[in-house]
Amino acid sequence: MKIKQAALALSTFVALIAIWEMSAKLNLYNPALLPPPSDAALALFRLWREGTLSSDLIASMRRYVSGYFIGCLLGVVMGVITGISKNTSYAINPLFHYLRSIPPVALVPFSLVLFGLSDTGKITLIAWACMFPVWLSTQTGIRQVPKEYLQAAKVFGVNGIRCVTDVQIPYALPQIMIGLRIAIATGVFALAAAEMFAASSGIGFRIVYSHQIFQNDEMVGMVLLLGFIALMADLLLSVLRRVIVRWERV
Repeated sequence: MKIKQAALALSTFVALIAIWEMSAKLNLYNPALLPPPSDAALALFRLWREGTLSSDLIASMRRYVSGYFIGCLLGVVMGVITGISKNTSYAINPLFHYLRSIPPVALVPFSLVLFGLSDTGKITLIAWACMFPVWLSTQTGIRQVPKEYLQAAKVFGVNGIRCVTDVQIPYALPQIMIGLRIAIATGVFALAAAEMFAASSGIGFRIVYSHQIFQNDEMVGMVLLLGFIALMADLLLSVLRRVIVRWERV
């Protein structure tokens, strides 16, 4: 069944690419404005030979991985705290719901003022984007722990931090993984926004730069590459979820 699902998913991508390629070759639209996948692939290969693609990729991945892990860690910690303590939840939740509504792209000017063009600002924006979905899903998971579980843990002398680490977090783990998966996409959004407006390297920067010099094939290639990276990260996390949360069918 898994092989069939993978084949269906792959066939969708192949069909879409084939339709796009044929539409360009048959001049159903102006391919100069939106180059076909073959031109984008050749552009990426050219950038790779020049060393530009590898340097941009390394710069983006360094920022993304750092921001993702920082944001997810903060999200889990805050989600556990607000999930356990109702008073803390009453105090923090309204503020967090307000802050999570602010898109990272709107914070780019503040990042430039505070951190300039350094990676610190970009990592901060990515962490910001990743923290809130993880916080919300972690809080939800902690609150869903049945009272019977907590009472049973108390009977066996499992209290305080041990109850959190041995009972509540394991029970909330499937929900936490959902937040981690959502954060992959929100982190990529923040990465692209930060690099488009406040960077001199990276995939987001290359997308804007290619547009400015009318290299649309490079621009499309970089956009497709960004989506591919997000897809691979999502698939990796799905595999990890099946390994970590073995008791739940994903």
